[in-house]
Amino acid sequence: MVERRYLIIAALLHVLLFALLFVSAFFTRKVVAPPVFEAVLIEDPAAARARAEQERQRQEQERRKLEQEQKLQEQRKLEQQKKEQERKAQQEQAAEEARARLQEEQRRKREELELKAEAERKRQEEARKQAEEEKKRQDELKRKAEEEERRIAAERQRQLEEERQRQIEEERKELERQKKLREAEERRRREELARQMAEEEAARIAAERAAAQAPWTAAIVDKIRRNWQRPPGSANRFNCLVRLEQLPGGEVIKAQVVRSCGNPVLDRSVENAVLKASPLPSPPRPDLFERVINVNFCPAADAC
Repeated sequence: MVERRYLIIAALLHVLLFALLFVSAFFTRKVVAPPVFEAVLIEDPAAARARAEQERQRQEQERRKLEQEQKLQEQRKLEQQKKEQERKAQQEQAAEEARARLQEEQRRKREELELKAEAERKRQEEARKQAEEEKKRQDELKRKAEEEERRIAAERQRQLEEERQRQIEEERKELERQKKLREAEERRRREELARQMAEEEAARIAAERAAAQAPWTAAIVDKIRRNWQRPPGSANRFNCLVRLEQLPGGEVIKAQVVRSCGNPVLDRSVENAVLKASPLPSPPRPDLFERVINVNFCPAADAC
């Protein structure tokens, strides 16, 4: 709306300008055209930042909403799995109770049949004396067979129960193992994250310290160059690494070339230059001082 208003104003100004030029054609006196004003739409920086902040907050809300929906879906899935396990357990319990009732009914019926058979045997005892021994033998065989059947059934039931308990224990151990694995993985991930953060922080501190020490190191190298005497016939360009040990006041107590300049003569000349440069410049801050430092030496800044 604001942009359209400025466009309309600019158009009206142009029409007014053309009208003035047209009228000036009827007069001998030269009419100077009025200055042209260009309408420029300037967007409010605060409004732009506000819109950007609103867009960021909207995206953040959408991200959080998506994470909440994912968590709810995972929770529902776990609840469904739990209900399914409970339903299976109830079915197994009901089946077990039905089997127990059936066995009890069978046992009761067998006992009733035995009682009836015993009553019938007593009633016909006198009339069936000769068949009594055979019947007793048959009854004994039947009893043993029934006992064997009961023993086998009981043994089978015991084995089934042991198998069921074994499976339950294996499932429990598997769940416990998976839990420990998840906990170990989470612990390892946290330790790895902490280690990475510590390394990044150490690298950042080292980089900041190196940047703060750079002017001090450059001043030390510059003073060493001023005290260096070029050996006759030495190369114009070379580079070497010097390790020096100093006291807090800058006094050099040891200098050693740890990466050669090219030959022993150059190495000794650089070591002598370090000793002559004592005391060395002080760092800009006391906390930047290091007793032992390594510096790259070359005969000039453009001769490295």
